[in-house]
Amino acid sequence: MLAHANAVGRERIYTMTERLRLTERQEWAVFRAADGRAGIYLVATIDGTVCGTATFTRGRVPKMWHVVTLGIALGRTARGVGLGTAMMHAGTDWARSVGVRKMTLGVFATNTRALRLYRGLGYRVEGRLRHQAVVAGRPVDELLMALWLRPFPAAHAGRARPARRPR
Repeated sequence: MLAHANAVGRERIYTMTERLRLTERQEWAVFRAADGRAGIYLVATIDGTVCGTATFTRGRVPKMWHVVTLGIALGRTARGVGLGTAMMHAGTDWARSVGVRKMTLGVFATNTRALRLYRGLGYRVEGRLRHQAVVAGRPVDELLMALWLRPFPAAHAGRARPARRPR
């Protein structure tokens, strides 16, 4: 899986990380952490060769347990054939099954193919980090996107109440 992630990273236009520097032992620790409740790690192969990976990870602290952050990386041979869509559907199905309310991701504003996929699945832009990366010598914005699976009831919407001042 590491070789696949690094191959996509070497393209330097799709992912923030260009090279993962994990040992084989550290890589296996990542897989073990995806326990099916806190997260999942999907791997797609074509003729026994890894061509796509996707991680779906819940928030690490209780106040963010309702949110999943995802990352997906497809090799050149896997793009445009529906594999990304299938992986996103599988991750969304898992998230629903464990009670997740919101799914989030970051994507370069220049990654039009991924944006088309995410928008088609119902993701909406919730934020923009201007000039977050430099790709091929040019500043690129990162879009923060989200899909609400189960919005909070209107009575719970809004901001947390500020703490009272001590008297």
